[in-house]
Amino acid sequence: MKAETKKPLKKDFPVFDCDAHVTESPDQWNYLTEKEREEIRPWYYPEGSNLMVNGSIGTINIWNSGRMGSTWGKPRGPAVQELGGPGLDKRMKRKLYSMDLTEEQCEYVWHKGARDPHARVKDLDLMGIDQVMVIPLRMVSHFLFIKNHRAAALAARAYNDWAWDWCSQYPDRLFPAACVPSQNPEMAADEIRRVAKRGFKAMLVRPVDVLGNYPIKPATAPMWRAIEETGIVVGMHQLTAQGSAAKISLGYNHLDSHNWSPASMVARAENPNQISIAGQSLSFVHEAKTWLANVLLSGFLEKYPGLTRMAIMESNAGWLPHVLEECDKQFKLYRNERRAMVTRLPSEIFFERFLIAFEGDETALFKQHKYFENVGVWSSDAYHHDAADAWTAMHEMNDAGVPKDTQIKLMGANASRMYGIEQKLFVTQEPSSYVRPAWFPKAEDVKKEYAHLERG
Repeated sequence: MKAETKKPLKKDFPVFDCDAHVTESPDQWNYLTEKEREEIRPWYYPEGSNLMVNGSIGTINIWNSGRMGSTWGKPRGPAVQELGGPGLDKRMKRKLYSMDLTEEQCEYVWHKGARDPHARVKDLDLMGIDQVMVIPLRMVSHFLFIKNHRAAALAARAYNDWAWDWCSQYPDRLFPAACVPSQNPEMAADEIRRVAKRGFKAMLVRPVDVLGNYPIKPATAPMWRAIEETGIVVGMHQLTAQGSAAKISLGYNHLDSHNWSPASMVARAENPNQISIAGQSLSFVHEAKTWLANVLLSGFLEKYPGLTRMAIMESNAGWLPHVLEECDKQFKLYRNERRAMVTRLPSEIFFERFLIAFEGDETALFKQHKYFENVGVWSSDAYHHDAADAWTAMHEMNDAGVPKDTQIKLMGANASRMYGIEQKLFVTQEPSSYVRPAWFPKAEDVKKEYAHLERG
């Protein structure tokens, strides 16, 4: 074994990770009665290692850990959803994912904190994270395809109860984000009131059409009224083209009138014999931009003045200045043509009522830190292949000359204010080294190998 060393950082302020993922467990179905499990089984249920949605396979080997299967004869490597963790920057993860790893090697790079709360807290200590909002994955992808409203409501309730118990083992550090059955806005409203009463600080909405209900359509009013009533934070969480691969396997067309994403046209343009390159790169941003322009220019926010805490999550943030500038132009240009009342500049509304998540390698954001200092909230996106720890973000900020008082806001204070969660400091020292096995790629070699991809 050899140790990789680097100059460690110290911090004296809390870091709040506004968006890190958990791999949902089949144990969540244990939170339903036997009768309810039989009721939900045709619509959303684990069968062996598969997740069945509407009677079709939604994900293969969803509950297996550590290793992805080979694709088109290419090497098999670690699971991208559980690869990112302490001491792994994006270059290293890119290298690991391109290697043909043995089962033992995959086991080493598989981060158990993706599934186990005790392992998660150990990782938080290494990653410089004091507190975290825990976000699911299948509940913002496959869950949205459930065609039966009652089954969707049962699935949401079961997940939320499971997530609450998962996080409650470390109640000062782990906080669950709730999911609601947006397939039926009345049922969604009931679940919002239930989880808010229990103590949830945030809930998730995917800005895509779900069975005919894009989130700002009039039919969704009961859901938004419940959000106003409870004051729960709304996290608008993006994904890739509404899970295009899953959509195909579940019998949906990309432009199905009952399930679509603003990024569906991206998926239509992709080569079916290639991975979703365009979708991976653009879908997150397209979903977020479409949602934001809609709510700022449609009069939606005038209808719901109590919606005062909303966050745009997992779409990066560098695009925001341009979109707000364009929305302000449209606000002024078409002032006399609007059917719904919009009384204020979109940029003014955004800086008053929204926050936006960013990741630790967004150099453009760091160079505009004054613009983002009161609306930016840092997210690790752990444990995914594009995740990065808090130390990486702070190193990048230091290199970009971001002042400490701004770092304090961006790395935790803004998120704690948004969620209404008291800040607590648990981690102060970056690890001085990480011990790696002999086979593990050397950091200096990986940096050299991928140097051509770095912008100077």
